[in-house]
Amino acid sequence: MITDDKNKAKEYIDTLPGHMEVKPYKKTRSNQQNRALHLFFSFICEALNELGLEFTFVGLKGLEFQVMYTPSIVKEFIWKPIQFALFETNSTRDLKTKQIDRIIDVLTKFFGEQGTEINFPSSFGVYCEIVKDKI
Repeated sequence: MITDDKNKAKEYIDTLPGHMEVKPYKKTRSNQQNRALHLFFSFICEALNELGLEFTFVGLKGLEFQVMYTPSIVKEFIWKPIQFALFETNSTRDLKTKQIDRIIDVLTKFFGEQGTEINFPSSFGVYCEIVKDKI
């Protein structure tokens, strides 16, 4: 039955003008992983702000001003340049788990050299924070 439906769909597509390719949709990460990645951006911006670092924004007419880091700034001006340098892709949506791990390693190393620890959010990490507060 499914094969018949696929064949009918292919026959119909073949009658359409132009070129169309049908291939399976593969999601690269879960919604939970996506939320964790964006939470990690928040952790990074907090660490940068705690280190007293500021982002230099070049505005209209070349005017520069300093702003505190935000998760969006971290994503666009820190994460994505590292991502592009390592994997030549611009969208975080295209990343595979092992690629995310490599970028995290780069950032963890940088912060470690600054004397600051950052960790990617995980259920285990949340558990450790809860236990730490009770000890």
